[in-house]
Order: sequence, then structure tokens, then C-alpha cells
Amino acid sequence: MIHRFKKKHPSFVMLPRHKRSNEVIRLKGRIKRDSDKYGGMFTSHLLLDEPDRPDLYNQWFDFYFLGQDRFTFWNVEIVTARNAFWDAVQELAFQRTTAMLTSEELADESKLEFVPADFSSTGKVLTYQLINREKIQYKKFNGLTFSEHLEKMEVDIIRETPPIIHESFRIDRSYVYGIGLSIILDVNIINQGAIEQAITQFRLLNEKDWQAAIPVPRERLPVVSEQQAFAAI
Repeated sequence: MIHRFKKKHPSFVMLPRHKRSNEVIRLKGRIKRDSDKYGGMFTSHLLLDEPDRPDLYNQWFDFYFLGQDRFTFWNVEIVTARNAFWDAVQELAFQRTTAMLTSEELADESKLEFVPADFSSTGKVLTYQLINREKIQYKKFNGLTFSEHLEKMEVDIIRETPPIIHESFRIDRSYVYGIGLSIILDVNIINQGAIEQAITQFRLLNEKDWQAAIPVPRERLPVVSEQQAFAAI
């Protein structure tokens, strides 16, 4: 039997300089063509500044912008400090909740079961339907299910041990398309102005990793969980 393996694409920074330069030129043209939508400093595959969209839905964005040399462009995810705070809370809640379960219990929680839902005229299964399993209530969680305890843990963490969040730029050179960049910015929403502010600041830092010395003030961060915030809309 012949085993075929998918070819692993090299990261962008490992490409020859002429290939990186060609990608930068293509992106430069795209940014110019999209200047009416994004202002001319960056481009994206996402819709930005959608009219009447609640602020809570404008907490992150993905975009691309040119580097300071002709061989570099940045593939970016930007989030507000609020969004980063909720991500950190959810990660802590998940770690603490799963730590209370045995490996068998964790396997049961992640198990998905399907049954045939649609058949062809010859009897071949065309589609499957997910079985809605009854959620387990754990004595160790005081009768709560896994998801219920996770939600409770998030609320407890926000109230008792809220994570510390810093504004930051984090570079990831493993990306296949451009160089990865993760940005945390202390703004209320991610819009064109916030993105242009982040690009300008990153360039002033000579496109390097950076973390603010002073954390985002606690009063700038949520006092409710993400689920509670969305439920209130």
C-alpha cells in the first residue's frame, strides 16, 4: 500500500525573498483597492464598522497590513482588553473544572454519538444526526453539569481572582501566510481608528514584541462573564 502524506507548507519567513516580495506586492495592491472600505492602511476578509452592530460584537478583528520592509506583511488578530479578559477567564475556568474530573469523566464529556438520519434509494446512509445525550450532574459540582459548573466558575473567577491583562503585541513566525501578530488593545471597540492606532504604535516600536508595564486598570475590565453580557443584550 502506498501511503500519501500531505505536504507541509513552509512558514512565510522560510520562503525565498522573491516569493515574500511578490506576496507583499499583491497585498499592497489589495490594500489600495480596498481603501474605500478600510482607509488604506490595511485590508481584511471581514466586515468592519457594520452599521447598528452592538459594541459587544466589535471586540475583535482579523486583518493584514504591510511591514516596514518589502519582504514583510503582518497577519493580525486584534482584540480588546475586555475580550482578552474573558478569554483568560474562560481558560482558567476550563482548567479548574476539568482538573476536578477523572480521565473517564472527561472522555464521556467529549464523546459525540451519531445515528443515521437520511438514506439513499439503495439504503446508503447520506447524513447523520447528533444524539442529544442527557447531561451528567456531578455530585462533586453540587449537582451541576459540566457546562453549568464552568459558567459558575467563570463568575467566581471574575469576582474573586480576576486575571491581569496587559496591552501587548505578540509575534508568531510560524504562519504560512504572512507573519502572525496578536494584539491586545485597551479600547471599547475594534474599529478602523483602533486598528490604525495599533498599526502606528507597532511601527513606532520597530515591529517588535511588546507588553505594557502597567496592566489595564481593573475598572476597565468586565465585572460579568461573557455569557452574562451577551444575555443582557
